[in-house]
Amino acid sequence: MPLTMSEVNRMTADEFVRALGGVFEHSPWIAERAFAARPFGGVDALHAAMSDAVRGAARDAQLALLRAHPELAGKEAQAGELTRDSKAEQAAAGLTALTREELGRVSELNRRYRVKFAFPFIIAVRRHTKDGILREFERRLELDPETELANGLAQVFAITRLRLDGLISG
Repeated sequence: MPLTMSEVNRMTADEFVRALGGVFEHSPWIAERAFAARPFGGVDALHAAMSDAVRGAARDAQLALLRAHPELAGKEAQAGELTRDSKAEQAAAGLTALTREELGRVSELNRRYRVKFAFPFIIAVRRHTKDGILREFERRLELDPETELANGLAQVFAITRLRLDGLISG
């Protein structure tokens, strides 16, 4: 059952982190930092506080956040080690039912991307088709590291907004 914003605003710090610490993949520190911005007027304000925690973090923390994300259809997916949210998101985009050829292509794109940028390709898969994801993968491989760091964070913000919308009603 979704939380209400009133419930979120009444939570203790520990409850808040337990409830929302997983919104940003394996990065509860973001919820810990955003807690101080309560009370939140709505999901927009909550997401802004969490996003601001990321923006205000050191570059190493931002890179760690990006590196906490799984590769698309990567080893975590194949081993069944994705978080519940990532598994549902990748499945909805058709990334858990790739053909052998598609899986080979995604694996090669993942490898090239990680070599170039030192973090996995991140995209809000719920906003794209499988073909659109592959096209975006190819396009973003041509970008410079600073631009792609910004793109990765922007995609994390899009993903987390969708996740918050699913967790909090109203």
